Amino acid sequence: MLWALGQPVALAGLLAGFALAVVLRAVVQHAVASRGRFARRHRLFHPRRDVDVFGAVAAVLGGTGWGRRGPDGPDGRPSTAVLLAGPFAVLIASQLAFGAYKVAGDPLLLQLANASMVLQGVPGDAVSQLLLSFAVSLLCFGLLALVPLPPLDGWGLVAGRAGPRPSQGFAKAQHWLDDQNLGVVILLIGLVIPLAAGAPLFLFLLDFVTAPVFAAWA
Repeated sequence: MLWALGQPVALAGLLAGFALAVVLRAVVQHAVASRGRFARRHRLFHPRRDVDVFGAVAAVLGGTGWGRRGPDGPDGRPSTAVLLAGPFAVLIASQLAFGAYKVAGDPLLLQLANASMVLQGVPGDAVSQLLLSFAVSLLCFGLLALVPLPPLDGWGLVAGRAGPRPSQGFAKAQHWLDDQNLGVVILLIGLVIPLAAGAPLFLFLLDFVTAPVFAAWA
């Protein structure tokens, strides 16, 4: 259960960050995939196409989640440019949100907090809770999207490098991780089930990756 449920303002920031991340990632990826040629009937964002139910569940239970698999490139295969554009756009948005927090939030929290702490509920006044939770939600979404597990963009990058005729070992891994949804199960467990240290595995790992960001804005 999401620890931030006891802090409605922090929870609102987390979910608002997740919602923006899903929309921004989808819009940017579809824009890159279509190379700027937008038909009026083609929507850059559509909830049924771009919202992953399990990713939304992970966001509610673990503080961050993911969107549905991004579009293929012009050749019908995962495009590196398309896959990277979405997460990077979300990461840029997270830095803008950190800038807003730097102006209006409590600067001391940036010296004390880490990603897993914020995703579990951040202390401080309402403005600090909202802005910091919003910024960290965007940051964690963008980083999580690069993890090489389906249905994340990181897996699409790996699959793209495997080529149209992947090795037997990769084909087996794809069968279990992607076709049998084992990747989704791993993601849910890694975001929701706490380790002995207190935080789930992926949140624990996000602490190491996001530490330089907190240090840079502190």
